Amino acid sequence: MAKEPKGIDISNVPELVRIAQEVRDTNQPCLLKRDNEELAILMPVRPTRKRSPKGRPTTAEDPLWKLVGIGDSGGPGDVSENKHKYLADAYLHGA
Repeated sequence: MAKEPKGIDISNVPELVRIAQEVRDTNQPCLLKRDNEELAILMPVRPTRKRSPKGRPTTAEDPLWKLVGIGDSGGPGDVSENKHKYLADAYLHGA
């Protein structure tokens, strides 16, 4: 895995800020030299992509809504909904 480059704040070095902005604006790397010695390459940073939301919003016509209420059987599976009724029936008939 590649190492993350070290960040250096250049806010107080106006000439370097100007060069960095030029590299960003032109999207072209720049070779930094001292006399005839090549020191570093200044590369533009790839712009970060904005993530688009996945999927789509649901509408009233979405087939998903056909599933709403499908689990309401009205039979023995409705114990949590009618627990007090079932407990009262059990106590009355069990006593």
